[in-house]
Amino acid sequence: MLEWFVVSDPNSVPSRTSRSPAFGALLSFLWPGLGQLYAGRRLFAVVFAVPAVVAVAVILYEARDGMAVLAARFLDPDFAWAALVAVVAFGLWRLFSVIHAFATGDQRLATRTGERFVLAILLLLVVASHAAGAVYLWSAHDIGAHTFGSDNSNDASSVVPVTGTRTTLLLTGLDQFSGRSEQLYDSIMVVSFDSATNRVAMVSIPRDTAGFPFYWGGTSKIKINALPTYVRNGWITSPDQPFPTLVKEVGYLVGVPINYYGVVNLANFMTMIDMVGGIDIDNPAAINDPTYDWLDSSPNGFKLAAGRQHLDGRHALAYARSRHGSGNSDYARAGRQQQLLVALEHKMSTPSVVVNLPNWTQQAGSLIRTDFPASQVADMVAAGQKIPPANVDQYVLGPPYSVSSATATASTSCLMLDKVAPLSVKLFGRDSRYYGKTQAPTC
Repeated sequence: MLEWFVVSDPNSVPSRTSRSPAFGALLSFLWPGLGQLYAGRRLFAVVFAVPAVVAVAVILYEARDGMAVLAARFLDPDFAWAALVAVVAFGLWRLFSVIHAFATGDQRLATRTGERFVLAILLLLVVASHAAGAVYLWSAHDIGAHTFGSDNSNDASSVVPVTGTRTTLLLTGLDQFSGRSEQLYDSIMVVSFDSATNRVAMVSIPRDTAGFPFYWGGTSKIKINALPTYVRNGWITSPDQPFPTLVKEVGYLVGVPINYYGVVNLANFMTMIDMVGGIDIDNPAAINDPTYDWLDSSPNGFKLAAGRQHLDGRHALAYARSRHGSGNSDYARAGRQQQLLVALEHKMSTPSVVVNLPNWTQQAGSLIRTDFPASQVADMVAAGQKIPPANVDQYVLGPPYSVSSATATASTSCLMLDKVAPLSVKLFGRDSRYYGKTQAPTC
């Protein structure tokens, strides 16, 4: 059955000794063409080796910025699909190379059970390894398809397209636990990257911010975290859909146009942290929040000592949500949310996360939604790796950028835009809407 593989090769060297078909197959398993070279068929050795050389060259080129960037490229569904096809095609090529190398060996030995057993094992290993690669690539394709691209419920098509060197995202944490009758965006963070200066600015707006001016005119009497709910129910008339209203309003207040958004469902946030094996943070001050009630193992609230800590999903969520107790506040937790984001970004860049990729497939759509282009994720990861910690500016718009007030039923925070304006110009320069303007006090 294998004789048809043994064809005339004008460049072949006649065999003077018996060559084991199984050993030739093993060599071509390790690298296509080696088995043919072992059998003295130099032309076939080159033919089988060239695709392998091309494949390795492509992988090395794509991995030029590191494995984290290479993994990020696979989150582009088109790239992942092309890679999947290439892995399957190269797998078939390896199968053909192994079988051909076996067929070019001494056919008197090829009939032996041991030789054929080795061939069968090698073929099985080729199929298994390439099938595993295809599963990982399909998982990456599925994650990218579920995560990237705007959907109807979060249609943010009215956001500002990228111009110049600055890219700005609004990252929000959606508090949508079971039993809630409304969707509250309890984490509101602007992340802006300027490739010209290689700097990142992170600005958080407290969720209790109220009394702010609308970008279309008028003044809000509600908290900013409930703005999409009020627009959705028709209690506030906005020129845009509910979520785009929040996107544009945050950009208006911070003073920088927002290009993309990302929404993380806090109900699944702990799942994300657990899936990456937890994260490491440096807690700046001890936390003792007796009112926090989302830790089943800690009925007396949430406590965390100062210093280096490793947090699993539930404790990371508590770290992001807790705002009561001595030294704690809505402003402090906004700062911790920025800290968690940086820690998660570092953890997502580790090889252990890539190994666990197939387990992300079923969770991808519920964990995060973003309209950031999947094709640009790898470039952003590569740029992020080149940003030194000193080039990351982190601000929470608490005092002195806001003033707090409290009643018997609610606590609110009012942004002092005359203080926010110079900060915006400092961070965003000419990209800030406040640049060259005088901002009147708002509180």
